[in-house]
Amino acid sequence: MQARNFQFFSIFQTLVRVVCQYCVVVIGFMMLFFVDIGSAQEHDGHNTHNVDNAASLNVALRMEPQTISAGAPTVLTFHLTDATGEPVTDLMVHHARVLHVLVISENLQIIGHIHPEDFESRDILAELEGKYTVHFTFPASGKYILAVDVMTADAEFAEYLYVDVAGEEKMADLVQDFHREKAVFGYTDEGGDRYTKAVALNDGSGALIYHAKMEAPERIKAGEMVHITYHFSLDGEPLTDLVPFLDAPMHFAIVSTRLDGVVHTHGTVPGRADANKMMKDPHAGHKMEEAPTTAHQHYGTTPEKFGPAVMLMTTFPEAGIYQIFGQLKHADQILWTSFMVEVEN
Repeated sequence: MQARNFQFFSIFQTLVRVVCQYCVVVIGFMMLFFVDIGSAQEHDGHNTHNVDNAASLNVALRMEPQTISAGAPTVLTFHLTDATGEPVTDLMVHHARVLHVLVISENLQIIGHIHPEDFESRDILAELEGKYTVHFTFPASGKYILAVDVMTADAEFAEYLYVDVAGEEKMADLVQDFHREKAVFGYTDEGGDRYTKAVALNDGSGALIYHAKMEAPERIKAGEMVHITYHFSLDGEPLTDLVPFLDAPMHFAIVSTRLDGVVHTHGTVPGRADANKMMKDPHAGHKMEEAPTTAHQHYGTTPEKFGPAVMLMTTFPEAGIYQIFGQLKHADQILWTSFMVEVEN
């Protein structure tokens, strides 16, 4: 009798143990299930939040050192947030980079075009927090405008900030120069369409000397589309083997003497279908919402080789004097152009 009771008790103990183990497993799966749902809901909420706040971008700048000195390397970190203060991390590659920074001096003679990918010290983990870093050495003291261009899945944005640079190396005074033909200097590519140094367009320190001619209407009116054509040559021979630079025939940065914004746009090759379409429809090819003094325009595709002409189609927002900076590529040389125009009402 005692043996039967003991056997029954042992069987009962085993059943209880199996049932308890089963319950633990079920409870564990339920906990994982609800955690997964919570995570998915949080992720979905973040995605929705990105879409809902796609029309807003805030850019804060951190500088190291905090006081910028002419001739000293400076680390510039741009912190991108949306309307709710959440970091913007879903940047898309546009024109071969996730973020473009244009640096222009107040005398309209110094320019730089740099990107986080240009530097070996690129911090991917920081970019997951919306922080994007570039390095730059300002060659002269004075005021500079920094234009930041980015694209998300929902929109493109162009924001700008200002920095003051201290130092004994003073920036030259602004000079009005309306010449339509100039010597243009080429600077050797640092690799992968990179040139991270500042370019002073009047210092003549480039590796090769090219010739550029700009054809523009005698009178340019604010608010009206204007067609400007550039012709390039080397040693008297037209350049027919220009190559794309950052996925465009030519990059442009247009800024007025007021230093009140930067228009970052791109050239096209005359005679191609996309150029003809743009001439008929000035709004064709736009992919972003435009701010009053900042814009970003994309025009078609770029052939593997082209030249000697490149066309700029743009609209100046208001009357004034503007400097049109250009950047394009020939072989391993990155060419920088700078032509000044006057715009009337």
